[in-house]
Amino acid sequence: MDEKVPFTHPIEVRFRDLDALAHVNNAVLVTFLEHARWQWWHGYLGDRRFETEGFLIARIEVDYRRPVLIEDHPLVEIRVTRLGRTSFDLGYRVLSRRDGAVLAEAETVQVMMDFGTYKPEPIRPETRAWMEGQR
Repeated sequence: MDEKVPFTHPIEVRFRDLDALAHVNNAVLVTFLEHARWQWWHGYLGDRRFETEGFLIARIEVDYRRPVLIEDHPLVEIRVTRLGRTSFDLGYRVLSRRDGAVLAEAETVQVMMDFGTYKPEPIRPETRAWMEGQR
């Protein structure tokens, strides 16, 4: 990812997020991505309900670069990396606010969903325009 990052979200690590080695558990890091993604999408939706324009996760890929420690105070960066007809990809970097190190990099694939039928639906033009600004 380059210097311009459309969205960032700080994460506060809780004691319960840690494993026996005092690292953030690898599955918990995926929850950090989920929390940041929700904040990103909620910022777009505003007062609209998720079911009116939401998505399901089709794929998650994470590259763990360094163990995340409680004192890292992670920051999640998000950007749109691909826009399809009914799906889009998000790229993430998880950074340490303590020393700026890259802790993890990830990508998710989201599919826009009609929650009445559970079938994919096209990305709306106004949503696509907003996402273009999130690259």
